[in-house]
Amino acid sequence: MRFTFGLILLFALASCSLIEREVGYPGGNLGYLADRNTLFAKGQEQRVNRYLVSLALIAPLVAETARTGTEAKLSSSAIELLYGNIAKLKAAASLCKFPTKPVSGDPKPDEVTIDCTANTVKDNANTALNFESLSFEVANSLGDALKQAFDNLEIKANVKRIIALDPSEILRAVLGARRLIPILMDYLATFRDVTIVFGQSVVSSCSNNVIPACSPVTKSFVNLINRPADESLEQVTAQRPIHDIYSTSKAAIAAGLDWKLEQWQVVALLQNVNRACRKLEAIAKVDDENYTGCSVVWDDVLVRGAAPNAEVTVKAVDTAKNTLQTVNALIAAHGN
Repeated sequence: MRFTFGLILLFALASCSLIEREVGYPGGNLGYLADRNTLFAKGQEQRVNRYLVSLALIAPLVAETARTGTEAKLSSSAIELLYGNIAKLKAAASLCKFPTKPVSGDPKPDEVTIDCTANTVKDNANTALNFESLSFEVANSLGDALKQAFDNLEIKANVKRIIALDPSEILRAVLGARRLIPILMDYLATFRDVTIVFGQSVVSSCSNNVIPACSPVTKSFVNLINRPADESLEQVTAQRPIHDIYSTSKAAIAAGLDWKLEQWQVVALLQNVNRACRKLEAIAKVDDENYTGCSVVWDDVLVRGAAPNAEVTVKAVDTAKNTLQTVNALIAAHGN
């Protein structure tokens, strides 16, 4: 039985509130927990972007935990599956898109219509109309990738930490095994990189949104760059400027920021994933010199100025045979 599905069944037996969330909350119980513990997502595009950030955080963790060729191959396969499912979800969300503009009072009929035709649904197996089912597939593959990391570490995973997708809680689980601290230190450098890219995406989104919660995000970057050298030991010890970027960015999104990922930010996130995949390939090639995993030749990745037709993108994802095609479709799917 698949890992995440088994967890859901386990909790369903013990919690009526979980069943209610599975029935009625966007993304089910995982969506509920992610909204409260990771990043709030108020629409389908933001939910896809949240998965992208999670991918960029989880892939390096999985790569750092692999030590044998078998672990590397299993880890690479888990990342590749997660890649493909997120790309499929993003492409599908661009077809039969739900209305995104907020309405005041009682909406008029033309304010809640969905841009869709019978032919669009007939010609595409995946659209925004089955986003919830596709999102469940992403959640499954995300849970499998996390479980692979914990299996590589040979430690028992905390169920609640995995389901909530809270990066700090996942790191605490690893930190609990002191022999793994060198692995953790390698990973935390990537964690800081992803946090900064995420913060920059919030700053970019804030440029078109005048909300009070945006000011602390900009200030957190100023504090990161302009840290004075003459501070006391107590002041320096209390500082966590990169953590402040993460926390203020989360707060801005929770306050209603229309958060988006620019194409260059998607590329920056996927660069971290690709580096993780290259590490896994290097480990696997010790025993299998012909092994090709989830890494891509970045020169072959297509970064277009404008996204192609949504239906073409969906078909590209559905017929993708390797990671390169999946990555191309994922990057191209942004900007619609």
